[in-house]
Amino acid sequence: MDKILDGHLIEKSEEENFEYYRSFQFQEDALPFIDLLKENEIPYEFNGSETLITEAIVGSSNYPKFVLKILQSDFSTVNAIIEREVLKNSADFHEHYLNDFNDHELLAILRKPDQSSIEDITITKELLKRRGIPIDPSALVEMKQERLSELQKGKDEKIGWMLLFFLLLVAISTFMNIFFFIGTLGLSWHYWKDKSADIDGNKFYTYNEQTRKYGITLGILSIVLTIILYATIAYLGISTSIDL
Repeated sequence: MDKILDGHLIEKSEEENFEYYRSFQFQEDALPFIDLLKENEIPYEFNGSETLITEAIVGSSNYPKFVLKILQSDFSTVNAIIEREVLKNSADFHEHYLNDFNDHELLAILRKPDQSSIEDITITKELLKRRGIPIDPSALVEMKQERLSELQKGKDEKIGWMLLFFLLLVAISTFMNIFFFIGTLGLSWHYWKDKSADIDGNKFYTYNEQTRKYGITLGILSIVLTIILYATIAYLGISTSIDL
């Protein structure tokens, strides 16, 4: 499959698709990352976020507006590029907020790398090194593998909250705005098929098997319930017109 990015023809096999790497609230925040990718001839996609339905449902404007995607095979390469750039400014680390963290707090960051940026992880390793606690590369690999195993178990979403969300969407779509019916389908698909990735681009289902079953089941039930409600409202409307 051919991709044209920034005027260059990039040839990649069909199996190599662009994956989410990082999101940004403002477009200008992404420019330094895009410049690095261009300098190192790393193919990428940069476009608007696909959170319009979620944002409309939740009513929040805090969702990221721009998404940077790269090939999954390039995750480690891009991480290494960013790490080198961060280390070039290592003299400024003494002013970084991570200096206020104790050793245990810094080690906790390394144990859960998916919760931090590659920049913070790089600075964390450097600060520990300066404190006389160098981290062996093999230990980092082991921590990543342990974290990936934990993440692959998936999140456990409470059925009560899920049911509440679905019922609210059904009610709103039936009595106020049909657009929210799309939100019902989107929410069901999210719980059923949504995937996340660790810092190296390894993908896994976001939710555990039980939550995924709840998601698709509640989605189907919501569709049936919405149809019944619409049919009932339409029937009552017709009956009222006949009586008049």
